[in-house]
Amino acid sequence: MAVLTSLQRTTLETAVKLARNISESGAYNALHALAVDHHEPFAHMSPAQRTLRNRLRSKARLLGDELNNGVQRIDNLSCELAYETWHKMLFAKFLEANNLLMHPSGVAVSMEDCEELANDEGFADKWDAASKYASRMLPAIFRPEDPLMQVAYAPDERIKLEGIIDSLDESIFTADDSLGWVYQFWQSEAKAAANADGGPIDGKKLPAVTQLFTEPYMVNFLIDNTIGAWWVNRNPGIKPPVKFEYLRLLEDGTPAAGNFEGWPDKTADITSLDPCMGSGHFIASQFSVFAQLRMYEENLSREEATDKVISENLFGLEIDPRCTQIAAFNLALTAWKFCGHYKELPEMNLACSGIAPKGKVEDWVKLVGNVEDTVDKSRMENGMRKLYEHFQLAPELGSLLEPSSIESDAFTASFKDLQPVLIKALENEVDPEQKERGVMAAGIAKAGELLGKKYTLQITNVPYLGRGRMDNVMSDYIEKNYKEAKGDLATVFFEKMLKANSTDGISCSVMPQNWLFLTSYKKYREKLLKNSTWNLVARLGTNGFQTPMWDFNVMLISLTHNKPTSYHEFIGLDVSDLPNAAEKDDALKRVEINVVNQKDQLSNPDSRIVIGENSKTELLSKYAKGLQGISPADLNRFGRRIWEIDKISSEFKYWQSSISKTSFYGGRDLLLWWSEGLISAFENGQAYLRGKEAWSNKGIVVRQVGNLPVSIYTGEKFDTNCAIISVENHNYIEAIWCFCSSPSFNEEVRKIDQKLNVTNATLVKVPFDLEHWQKVADEKYPN
Repeated sequence: MAVLTSLQRTTLETAVKLARNISESGAYNALHALAVDHHEPFAHMSPAQRTLRNRLRSKARLLGDELNNGVQRIDNLSCELAYETWHKMLFAKFLEANNLLMHPSGVAVSMEDCEELANDEGFADKWDAASKYASRMLPAIFRPEDPLMQVAYAPDERIKLEGIIDSLDESIFTADDSLGWVYQFWQSEAKAAANADGGPIDGKKLPAVTQLFTEPYMVNFLIDNTIGAWWVNRNPGIKPPVKFEYLRLLEDGTPAAGNFEGWPDKTADITSLDPCMGSGHFIASQFSVFAQLRMYEENLSREEATDKVISENLFGLEIDPRCTQIAAFNLALTAWKFCGHYKELPEMNLACSGIAPKGKVEDWVKLVGNVEDTVDKSRMENGMRKLYEHFQLAPELGSLLEPSSIESDAFTASFKDLQPVLIKALENEVDPEQKERGVMAAGIAKAGELLGKKYTLQITNVPYLGRGRMDNVMSDYIEKNYKEAKGDLATVFFEKMLKANSTDGISCSVMPQNWLFLTSYKKYREKLLKNSTWNLVARLGTNGFQTPMWDFNVMLISLTHNKPTSYHEFIGLDVSDLPNAAEKDDALKRVEINVVNQKDQLSNPDSRIVIGENSKTELLSKYAKGLQGISPADLNRFGRRIWEIDKISSEFKYWQSSISKTSFYGGRDLLLWWSEGLISAFENGQAYLRGKEAWSNKGIVVRQVGNLPVSIYTGEKFDTNCAIISVENHNYIEAIWCFCSSPSFNEEVRKIDQKLNVTNATLVKVPFDLEHWQKVADEKYPN
């Protein structure tokens, strides 16, 4: 698999960022030149330009641009035009670099050929010709009748965009991961702006903030340990027609990820959905796997397998319409490269789940008004009303929508029923605005149909967004429908995936791993451990992505939609200690497999998921408490260094703080001014008085980050930069000190909590063998 080098990614990033700025400026100028944002056409405009202007204004309103006192806003329309213009050129270059840019005569052409043909065929230049050829090949992506396709940029802005593409090395366009990076870089400045703003993330900002290019090894590992594991299980002793490089096997040679009971016996019957498909990385990667398996099983040609896989196996949804286009192009390009030539492809089962119908509901109902049968007409109109109402929240919720809750009956048509009626209506529609509305409605109906299906496999990289950054619409919907999983959009999506699987279907994802151990997810873990069969958990930790700005603490996970047996075991892999993506990639193929009993996980503290041997030893919490310290309202006002005070009077209290490394007596340089001001701050809720149980007692000071260094605690007040393990029976203090000051303490804590900052409660929820550590203490401290 050819992938971009670090230098090539940097070059592409610079190019795409520059292209977006130029393209957006060019789009606004081109629309302004057509008086789209003016209250009336310019006097010099021709009849054709005036007609185009009216169509563009109608499209702007469908995209959500408001009309105020005759002045048409064009914000959304400009963004759409900028994206379409740049990507039409970019896709043309991708096709040409892969020898797939087809002239209407059926012959593949190069950019040099386009330059020669441009004058003869009435194009402005080679790029104009190449873009037109590409759009003819991709009618589902660039619709020729779309009014945006008729808008021309000013020559100087068009030439700048052409120069950017010409400056890029040819190998960038033949790398397998280029398209994914293209979209990341297109959104990078919008992502940075939204994060810098710090405000709630609404549907408009969500795609930029949550889009994340998934590393190829993550994609391949999940595919190999689902589709690959299923195929090997169903065909024992037969060499697979696909090299499943990441497939993990048990000692007896069977797939470690399970036996896939309830799955079909043939590849043709497997349906796979990516509900957050982004630029189509999972979709494109699965394509070649499905195609090769079906060629083997059904004796198909490459062309036949291509059509069947696109029509029957692959499904995808995405909240961002622009990203949906890239995913469709990615799948088309992958299919053509697989076949070795261009061919017409069947309709793809890919749709945008983030489009809301704009305007009056009556205008949308009119789309199905030509149905002759009165009863059927009423049924279709009711179906359109349901579609209109249900998808109003689509830009905020995308694939979280639940159209399966809307049941079709004798009075209401299903979304699937609406599609052919809408397509037929579009054939005879002459009103340009109504035609655009109909195209949008057909796309929404397609999304509704896909959202209502059940799937054998759901596989994705879910969006990551903490609850604190969600806007009210998203937060309220999630609170109502996904209460246990509500802490992050990632866990919410994973829950939605499990719901949308068929019985025995599998959901697997790249996602943050903090919910495996955070206390706030205890009920969610219990729910999944009791109601879903776990197949595998592969902890990647941090630095799993090549790009530092996306340095999430992630894992790969696979669960089956059925209840587990009491004896069910799943596998765990842990490569979190490795420093970078390349080493994690390699280690996933060979690291030791841990086999874990699922039911036993419920016995762990807070039902945390522990990979590795699950000790039955009593917990440290039997002998000690983990306590949090004092947080003053104003450290500069109430805190002092010990050397700042000549004579320590009763109004100053010794104030224990954290340490940078393990030592007997560290973190002892602070004093707390126990004044009326501090007491008032406690009473008013401006400061927090905590940890009183530990005062005057013995224990261990723990710094709650890094490798958890410790020191001896002798009963002072302490701050929030450390936690105290307060030991009630002083006969155990030496044994507990030996344990906490050893590497074993950090290792046991990190088994259940990989978060950078460990909570005070977690520190005592680890196995503690009192007898063993008493022996260590007797040897180490005989006196």
